[in-house]
Amino acid sequence: MAKTQRITLKSQAAKGKGKTSEVGIIIIQGELTIDNAQELKAFLLENLKKHSQIQVKINEVDSIDLTAVQLLQSFLWDAKQEQKSINFEMKLSEDHRILLERSGFETFLTLKN
Repeated sequence: MAKTQRITLKSQAAKGKGKTSEVGIIIIQGELTIDNAQELKAFLLENLKKHSQIQVKINEVDSIDLTAVQLLQSFLWDAKQEQKSINFEMKLSEDHRILLERSGFETFLTLKN
């Protein structure tokens, strides 16, 4: 029997003074792999449309592969093209940190834009 891939994607507007907020907080957890790439991509693009500033929080990661990292990189590029502000906050295991470092994506570990 195939294992069900689990990914948790949450989105919320940062609390502000008005009814709407330009700042969106997105939380990504679980298995960030090719098996969840379509769902992750749709979620990222949806939130890119909603907010002018986005804080991406990635934690409680069970697994991550280069497909997910490339989607995050593409999301960052798209946001810059649209002149939107993106901050990444990643809490990863040492193995996941090493994967990012060795694959050339170490900038995600400290990305503040």
